Amino acid sequence: MNLDVEHLQTLLAVVDAGSFDDASIDMGITASAVSQRIKALENRVGAVLLVRSRPVVPTEQGTRILRYARQMTALSAEFSHELSRSGTQRLSIGVNADSLATWFAPVLAQLAQWSEISLEILRTDENISLDLLRSGRASAVVTNSAVPAQGCTAKKLGSMRYYAVAAPNIVEEYFRGSTAQNFIDAPMVLFDREDPLQHHMLEQLGLETAKLNGRVCMIPDSWQFVHAIQSGIGWGMVPEQQLKGSNGLVKLNERWHIDVPLFLQRWSLQSKLLQRLESTLVTAARESGLDLLA
Repeated sequence: MNLDVEHLQTLLAVVDAGSFDDASIDMGITASAVSQRIKALENRVGAVLLVRSRPVVPTEQGTRILRYARQMTALSAEFSHELSRSGTQRLSIGVNADSLATWFAPVLAQLAQWSEISLEILRTDENISLDLLRSGRASAVVTNSAVPAQGCTAKKLGSMRYYAVAAPNIVEEYFRGSTAQNFIDAPMVLFDREDPLQHHMLEQLGLETAKLNGRVCMIPDSWQFVHAIQSGIGWGMVPEQQLKGSNGLVKLNERWHIDVPLFLQRWSLQSKLLQRLESTLVTAARESGLDLLA
């Protein structure tokens, strides 16, 4: 099936802008023209591609077409850049907050030197980052899944080790003797409601989370999460790399840790840009020591 490039670009514009009206402004055409192009594309595909809400939401079929459109646009931009050595290519990468706060920082310094790209970092949870690939929102993600998403490749980066830690006052009050039962009454800090690490640690120690009595606080920022634990709000799971610069945090037990595997998944395209990105991330992961736990 041949799809009109102009119609595909319009679909991308509508989804990125969130509405037909905003897309028309971005594209410099009328809202009516935008609507006609989307309708023509839907007629060509034989399915509704967008739910006309605000913001618009792609349907299941729309998500497939979006992914194709973004891949086609990426390859076209890369080819055009190779021919003319001008313009920029869009590079969207989904990265979890803890990686951004630790080993990924040197990657940003390198990407800043890539003058041919317009960079977009999408902060996401490593448990759900594959949704960004499936929707076409990102061309590469850092994830804990080793199983490649459809149309993607997976490369092992290594593992991040998280330790159960707390401030000295929390250790003194709740963790004398360093036994698993100490967790029952101790206050706990989570990144957000989707953060599974603390509960995984408790399950690893044979504790039922439903029987916990301590309060739970949620701090959805990697460095503020660490700062909150330093301040004595409760115990939490912190990456080993962040512990190196975090004074006042005490490991509750050297054995109480969890290793989270990390993989780079990217579109399976013959793209020099994505191949270069993969090489850069693998090198950064190795230099940070992630591969030592692989």
